[in-house]
Amino acid sequence: MIIFFLALFVVASCDNLPIWPHDFKWSSAGKPIGYDCIQIEEAADPHTWHDNYFCWRNYRSNPGLVWRSWGAVPGMKCTQIHELSDPHTWTDNYLCTPGDSPYDFSWSSAGPISSQSCIQWLEAADPHTWHDNYLCGTPTIGLYDPIFPEDFWFSSYNPPHGYDCIRIMEPSDPHTWDDNYFCWRWGAKDPLMKWKYNGPEPGMKCTQIVEAANPASHTWHDNYLCVPQDSYLDFTWSSAGQIPGKSCLQWLESADPYTWNDNFLCM
Repeated sequence: MIIFFLALFVVASCDNLPIWPHDFKWSSAGKPIGYDCIQIEEAADPHTWHDNYFCWRNYRSNPGLVWRSWGAVPGMKCTQIHELSDPHTWTDNYLCTPGDSPYDFSWSSAGPISSQSCIQWLEAADPHTWHDNYLCGTPTIGLYDPIFPEDFWFSSYNPPHGYDCIRIMEPSDPHTWDDNYFCWRWGAKDPLMKWKYNGPEPGMKCTQIVEAANPASHTWHDNYLCVPQDSYLDFTWSSAGQIPGKSCLQWLESADPYTWNDNFLCM
């Protein structure tokens, strides 16, 4: 019993605690790779609540979270997790954190809370309106703006480990443009980039990504990488080598024969 409680309350150095919401993840189908988790279980609910987990990246410290399906844990900060439409004893379930934890969670069973950052808790097999349930909180400090180009990576073969990514695709190009990604390092802020292959995104600051040597049928004339209007990222594209005086990152798809060996995103 003593070992059990020590395991629940141990929290490693606060310097490496997971950052909300970036380092957390909900899973309704077992533990995801690359994460440590606590099990979120309601034994009275028959709708596959035996394989649900709330997780944080495994290179971060244990945040000391505790799940209870029979009331709050004394001495901890607890957030009630309830779904009034669910008849299976969802009135006494709590997610708890240590008293000195930096996380101040809020729960909503009617959509995300607009003033906070939220993660959806979805159990698709449960018919009792779990599609609009969210755990929310104020973002914790610690993330930094990713530095270009050091914290970015272009991958022509799936997302690399240690990075978050957006997919870079051109459906009309047959040269394996279905598995390319533009990524930023874990621990950095999400730069809120958006890839468009059918024209720029209205209201965003967009850089045209073009390779004139590609045939017209591959439609590289209307592809754009977009960032928010107020973003510090101010990209320039070159399809003819690096731009003198700028920092550049190569975008190379070696399977594409149309001179993608000299294409660079610069800033």
